[in-house]
Amino acid sequence: MIEIRRLEDKCNHCMMCVRECTSGVFRNVDGKCMVVDPLTCNLCSHCAAICPQSAIVHSGLDQTQIAAAKAKLIDPEVYAEIARTRRSVRAYKDKPVPRDVLEKILDLAKYSPTASNTQNVEYTVVGDRALIKSIADRIFSYGARFADWTQTRKGKLAFGALNLAAPKANLGRYVEGMDYYKEQAASGKDLILHNAPALMLIHAPAKAPFACDNCNIAAANITNYAHALGLGTCYIGFLTLTLKLNKGMRRELGIPQGNKVFVSLVMGWPEYKFKRVTARKEPSVTWIGAD
Repeated sequence: MIEIRRLEDKCNHCMMCVRECTSGVFRNVDGKCMVVDPLTCNLCSHCAAICPQSAIVHSGLDQTQIAAAKAKLIDPEVYAEIARTRRSVRAYKDKPVPRDVLEKILDLAKYSPTASNTQNVEYTVVGDRALIKSIADRIFSYGARFADWTQTRKGKLAFGALNLAAPKANLGRYVEGMDYYKEQAASGKDLILHNAPALMLIHAPAKAPFACDNCNIAAANITNYAHALGLGTCYIGFLTLTLKLNKGMRRELGIPQGNKVFVSLVMGWPEYKFKRVTARKEPSVTWIGAD
């Protein structure tokens, strides 16, 4: 059972914990902030983070992780530059990513917000280069066989119907370029996982509310932080789709039963650096009641 206490000798009854506690654990009782219903706590830790007096003791939280925020280090221009200059990297040096660096990235990812503070995001990290190559080869083979099938009589009819049903997917571009892609693959180029030294799969219970959102929020933090550390990343939609359909590959990668992979990332040291910020179209925005 969770124990939540307020240290009387430190508390100044500023009511910040009451204001921040959406679960109703902390409440204003006759002008004093009181712990009323600890069973409703969802372990968001806002009470400990907001308290100016460090007067909250919470058995459900690791007290060693609760430390003063270094607000002076938050430079909006630095973050903006990270977001603007991060690129999808598809060429990596033949150099492993040390485990302590990967652990550093995942340690930061755990601070990513999750719906109702479920903290249900899980990770599978693959550094086995032979396994990474095997997965890439198999996925490319699936794609090549699919492209060949679309050239058959039945395949042309089915593929035409598929394009009509999902025109935005623009699947034709992959089929039309397959001869070139096969030549590239035959020369040793990895068009799927890009010969990356590390593969990171981000997954969560398939039926959990907002599981997809939770995983993608974590992925955004991972890719930006990796970029700040000098690493490159790339989202691999083909692998995410394959893992959705291929139960055997999920077992091979140790994805827990009942979990779904929502994000697949390759990661490594970029072979070269991008020198400029690229162009982006202006966002489509609808303003309602904004000055």
